[in-house]
Amino acid sequence: MKTEPSKQFEYVEKRLPVFWNGFDVFLLFFLWLALLGGVTGTVLHFVSEQTGSVDVVQPVKTTTHHPLSQLLEQSKKSPIILFVAFFCGVLTAPVAEEFLFRLLFQGWLEKRSNDWRKSCQYSKYFPLHFLFMPGFFSIFIVSILFALAHGGKRMEQPVDIQFYSMVGIGVVNLFLFCFGIFYLTVIRGVAVQKFIFRANRIIFDIFIAAGIFLVSSPFIFSLHWLLRNNFPDNVTDPAPLFLFSIILGVLYFWTGRLLPCIMLHAFLNGFSFAVLIFSI
Repeated sequence: MKTEPSKQFEYVEKRLPVFWNGFDVFLLFFLWLALLGGVTGTVLHFVSEQTGSVDVVQPVKTTTHHPLSQLLEQSKKSPIILFVAFFCGVLTAPVAEEFLFRLLFQGWLEKRSNDWRKSCQYSKYFPLHFLFMPGFFSIFIVSILFALAHGGKRMEQPVDIQFYSMVGIGVVNLFLFCFGIFYLTVIRGVAVQKFIFRANRIIFDIFIAAGIFLVSSPFIFSLHWLLRNNFPDNVTDPAPLFLFSIILGVLYFWTGRLLPCIMLHAFLNGFSFAVLIFSI
């Protein structure tokens, strides 16, 4: 199978062709969501069995706070809970989410949108012709879904349910990433490692991720703070995360590699994690 870099656009780094299809995207997303649902159900059943009560599985209060925030607020700085929160939120979440949303979904949408753009000879005359701009459609659609995936009110849960759920979610994220690499490599014959990093660009990827974080994080956190203080009864995460996803999407479109996106995502989550720790 050919792995020669394609010369799509002069202003982005050389790209490798995408050999996975829509079925692969659906399969791995479905597996991820099914495993997350299975973990949640198992934890609720396990805790209810241990406590001998069904009340823990029927929480009546909702909250706008993220589950990690809830866990840290209840932990009283327990070292074990801090480790679990760090493992889930800072280490495994960026890896799994960037693999799914950026590499898998955006990569496939980018390929499809390029095909649509080539097949539509008169796209420049279309009223919304900007949708045919290279990378625009894929980045925009993925960012909408990324933001929506982090929306919705959450249930207030006891600390034991939050703890075991975070452990399970972290394990699922790590498993999904490893299985996804295996699936694309063995089943689809994709040289996945070339989409994740290149040995001669690792230092560059880390520095560019750090630089983009330093430039963009004030805007993202300011937007989050403004929305949070003006709409305290609503989940405001989707708005700043949509902006953040746009930045991640542009970064992936520019480099064609997952490592800088994972690092940028981890920097943001890590900073948020540090702020939560010092605020409780």
